[in-house]
Amino acid sequence: MKRAAHILSTLLLLLTASCTGNTDNAESGDTASCLHAGISGMMETNPVSARVAYGGAQDEHTEFETGDFFGLFVMGDDGAVKAGNVKVYCSGLDNNGKTVWSIYKEGGTQGSSSNYTMADILSQGTTYFAYYPYNNALSGATDAEALQAYVNDFINTLTADQSRSFTDNDLLVASNLPGCEYGEVSTEHTGHVSLTFAHTLAMLRFRIPEGSVKYDFLLAGKDFTPYLMATAGGHDEYRYLFKPGGILDICVKYVLGGRLYRFETGKWKDLRPIHTAAGHCYTLDESAIKVPYNTAVDMGTSVMWASFNLGAEDDLTATAENISTLKGICVMWGVNNDTGNYGSSAYTSYNNSFTNGTPPNKLPIGYNFTGNPNYDAATNLWGGEWRIPTAGEWRELFSACTYKMSDGIITFTSKKTGNSIKLKPVGYYDSSKPSSTSIGYYWSASASTENSAKALSTIFNSGSANIHTNASRYTGLPVRPVVGK
Repeated sequence: MKRAAHILSTLLLLLTASCTGNTDNAESGDTASCLHAGISGMMETNPVSARVAYGGAQDEHTEFETGDFFGLFVMGDDGAVKAGNVKVYCSGLDNNGKTVWSIYKEGGTQGSSSNYTMADILSQGTTYFAYYPYNNALSGATDAEALQAYVNDFINTLTADQSRSFTDNDLLVASNLPGCEYGEVSTEHTGHVSLTFAHTLAMLRFRIPEGSVKYDFLLAGKDFTPYLMATAGGHDEYRYLFKPGGILDICVKYVLGGRLYRFETGKWKDLRPIHTAAGHCYTLDESAIKVPYNTAVDMGTSVMWASFNLGAEDDLTATAENISTLKGICVMWGVNNDTGNYGSSAYTSYNNSFTNGTPPNKLPIGYNFTGNPNYDAATNLWGGEWRIPTAGEWRELFSACTYKMSDGIITFTSKKTGNSIKLKPVGYYDSSKPSSTSIGYYWSASASTENSAKALSTIFNSGSANIHTNASRYTGLPVRPVVGK
């Protein structure tokens, strides 16, 4: 089975095969003496609607080549199997360059054909079930239910380690059996049966830079081992087949040059869940949202709390062990990205260039921007339902947890769930250097209710955790995002 051939995503490939039976019979009215077989492409999902990053507009398809076998069942009008698990062999090309399909002769040399013509097999019925890869164990199947059960069992018992058996895991089916319809089966032209095999599974495709070391590949929180499809353009490209019909929840982590990278999509990161379908390919690349798996922690409050600060995932020193104590990025209040500078002058410059509605410095007293990507850096950078907490949600965390500051790290531990989160005091920025670095100032999305130049933040020190009501909007503070339960 040839892999990694690309065509435009709107096309389906049908490989035309030459007749292997007696073509004179077809011309005289035989119902089926000629076989055509091909494979429909693995359709690429729309990267916008699916909210999975993809860097191209190509479709993945497969091709049969000389030496491939597929199994064929022919059913009569009574639903009984007339020809069961016939091994159909791709024996090469004819003089016109078209694929030749033959009935394989068991016990013969590789490529030898039986004395049965294709017409003898195909003309026994009008209902067909064809599948790839061939499996001799299916020879005992006697009805459509057994064939459907085989497909279901294949999908449900798919191995998590596909490192060496990608082709064997890619179940292709073409059938017009009632209740077991996959792909396309056409008998419109007299003497011809056309089979277009379809993929019964969904595919994940992702690329990581060559030389990377695997840290974690997770599908719905479980380890998997994909197949290394190709190495080109400075990247290793992996493929993984999985059961369709669920929500795509993927995390890929790798280490390169001592730095931990990750990209993923899943239930915590997307506004709309990605429901996977058979025959579709879902692709992650470097432009996908890079947020570590299991980021959200249940602290016994109305929201889930991130286990580390916004931007810590891109810190050059980040590891799974230290990420919760890294500063991440600092932003001015209502600024949805890291500007790299802070203070009154920087805030004025930012607000003067603001074009998406009311500038942050003009937002009224008591305003709450949480979840608005124009102002909320967590929503803008992490996507999905991530956002900066309100002052009320910070207070809820204070009430739900015990508080401890030790060795320069603040720890909140939930009285209800026992879970903990850690925060590093980094002070505040109103220039290029931080001030009061032993105090934990973290932004809320809530403006002051008394002063239009101020907003509410936290103020953590060695003895207590409180809300600070006098933080200037132009100061740069870190962000600890939350997400709804």
